[in-house]
Amino acid sequence: MSDDITADAGEQTDNAADDAFVPPASQEEFDRIVQARLDRERKKYGDYDDLKARAAKLAEIESANQTEAEKVQARLDAAEKRASELEAKALRSEVANAKGVPAALLTGSTQEELEAAADALIAFRGEQKPAGPSSSSLNRVNSNTVKGSTGDQFADFFTSKLSS
Repeated sequence: MSDDITADAGEQTDNAADDAFVPPASQEEFDRIVQARLDRERKKYGDYDDLKARAAKLAEIESANQTEAEKVQARLDAAEKRASELEAKALRSEVANAKGVPAALLTGSTQEELEAAADALIAFRGEQKPAGPSSSSLNRVNSNTVKGSTGDQFADFFTSKLSS
């Protein structure tokens, strides 16, 4: 086994007594050993560019050999997927408009699931009555109609507050 290790390091072993590792004596010798090892590794992958070019050419040939029926089937699958997405979006919008909730908050894929989600949203927010204009300073709902300009309304209000 040590013969393999030292042979990989670039040394030759003829004697069984020389099994011990001998470090390189100089930087030049070390550089030579490292360079020999790098050259062996590069030789392993020397045909990488050729194999890569062949793989690209094979992929091109396979796509060219794809039948017209396969191409039509791929387009048909894409069209069916888009149609189902648009149908789901239309159903979601229809339920949202009917129930009066935002379509983005609805979850589900069938009409029953979407209606159940809309009912849950309505129950969560509670029935909301249309709010009329209110005056927080008077603590009541403004139900009477006011006549005159804004300046006249302010003057009337100010006068009524001063007189009370």
